[in-house]
Amino acid sequence: MRDVDSPAAALWGPRGAPQAFTPVFALDDQATFARRTIGCAAAVGAAGVVGLAVLGHWAWAAGFAVGVLTSLGNFHLIVRAVSGMIATAAAQGAGVLWKGAMFRLAITGVVLVVALVVFRVSLPALVAGLLITQMAMITLWLMRALRSLD
Repeated sequence: MRDVDSPAAALWGPRGAPQAFTPVFALDDQATFARRTIGCAAAVGAAGVVGLAVLGHWAWAAGFAVGVLTSLGNFHLIVRAVSGMIATAAAQGAGVLWKGAMFRLAITGVVLVVALVVFRVSLPALVAGLLITQMAMITLWLMRALRSLD
């Protein structure tokens, strides 16, 4: 039986089959990028919620907060699904991604229905929270892509 800490066991795995190799720095770079994206988008969302609350629009602030949190949660689930696919075989990965996408959409739908029907948050504010958070994330991605061209 091979030692788990040996380089051979790390490369070949427990049954002697080669494992997918992903450099540690690539995973760290992806995790850092995801954390920064979520952090910056959360800061933009928090600024919107605080701004609406200061102006006295509490219903809009609540709806905006639900939209921001839903958008950030959705992105977090996407990041987890994609990072989980790194070590998964391609044939098995399609089924995992399909199930994960359906689960993510169901959870998002339930959160939005509960927010709108039960808590009666403002629909325009909720949509604004969703869209502004997505636009903040897209802007961050474009800025990073443009910086990498230099």
